[in-house]
Amino acid sequence: MNYKLRIKHPSGAEFEAEGPAEFILSEKESFLSRLTPGEEPAIAAGGAPEADQNPAWEGLTETKNGLTTLKFKHPGVKAGEAALYLLAAETRLKGTREISAINLSKAVKASGFAPERLDRVIAKAIRERLIKASGTKRNTTYQITDKGLEIAWLEARKLK
Repeated sequence: MNYKLRIKHPSGAEFEAEGPAEFILSEKESFLSRLTPGEEPAIAAGGAPEADQNPAWEGLTETKNGLTTLKFKHPGVKAGEAALYLLAAETRLKGTREISAINLSKAVKASGFAPERLDRVIAKAIRERLIKASGTKRNTTYQITDKGLEIAWLEARKLK
């Protein structure tokens, strides 16, 4: 079975490979080791970063009354990015990839952002296939994709 992996490193370098999983993993590790020795993101076979690597989601988020929020409102982070980080944190900390639109909206607002409509704020992430939306109106749920996890992981590392 053939797999495809595309990585865009924060330095601007890009990597793309297609083929068997073993080949892709060895080439990816070689690429990353040449860029920043000792600072390689661990990405699982499904394309999602491993839970034990940076960023420390526990340090960036907190959970109160079952709602995961960002601890600090970082300058330069917009509401759409915050929603992506919160979805990634939910996945890593609680193991759930889906969150209802109402709960995600509450979490974004509790994190210090004031989006009027969440669906409009994350429309770009949905178009870029970082987030999947399912359901209609009040029954909408959002799910982060593997690509979304990867992007959130790379961007959240900069928030430390």
